[in-house]
Amino acid sequence: MAFTSSDVRIENLSKYLFNAPSWPRSMATVIILGLIIDGAAFRLGEGMAFLGSLAFTIPAITAFVLTKPCIGLMGRSMTWNRSALLALTCMVLGVIITLSGMVVSRGLAALYYSIALGFILGIRLLVLVAIADYRTSRMIVPASLQSLTGMALGSLIFESMFLLLALVLQLVFLLGFILLIWAIDQPLYRAFNVRGLDFLNSFIAHLTDGSKKMEDFFREIGEEVYLPQVTLFFRRPGKRGHIFTVPNVHPGPLGEIGGGNLPKYL
Repeated sequence: MAFTSSDVRIENLSKYLFNAPSWPRSMATVIILGLIIDGAAFRLGEGMAFLGSLAFTIPAITAFVLTKPCIGLMGRSMTWNRSALLALTCMVLGVIITLSGMVVSRGLAALYYSIALGFILGIRLLVLVAIADYRTSRMIVPASLQSLTGMALGSLIFESMFLLLALVLQLVFLLGFILLIWAIDQPLYRAFNVRGLDFLNSFIAHLTDGSKKMEDFFREIGEEVYLPQVTLFFRRPGKRGHIFTVPNVHPGPLGEIGGGNLPKYL
């Protein structure tokens, strides 16, 4: 019964998976949203021209183009569609945070944009360690692509103090999200000596890409054991014999792990 409930819990995770929209659709949304913000910024004036393109569109496109190759250099994989969706999502979050500050006061635009860049860095780090590589230190560089580009281009819009403010806030958000990731990972690691995010990486790769990483994951944490087996032989004189065996093991959980391919051999 324990195996059944565990299998059900694992299978239930699949409801949180979805297919990312095609990258041209995501990038078209990025460009259109940037142009809309540009139009609104022109009406504001006060050095806010091309706010949408410089602060949001170009950083999102840069992150989209560079994230997949950057992760590939580390021996991991990420689709173009997921890279585009992540860039678009972070852009939307950045727009919401920045505009919320500008609604209060235009003078707060630099502060709220700096907060947005820090939040984007943290969200990208959290997502990438979940879907690409659970090792946080290896995901910091691809996670920072959108924020660093935004910080560089934001210096063309805002005053000189913006760079220092944005850098400090990005470090604060980076440390905060690293602690959050550590807190998420610790309960499962303490209980079973298993990295929860490593399991999530393998699970997503198994369901979406047909990867064998899930089998490798269970091989690493599995143990070889000897189990009792009951075998009954049936044979009549002059007839072909039959064997009925009860291996006393629940096949699974998947692939060739834990006797998952036992029915094939039997």
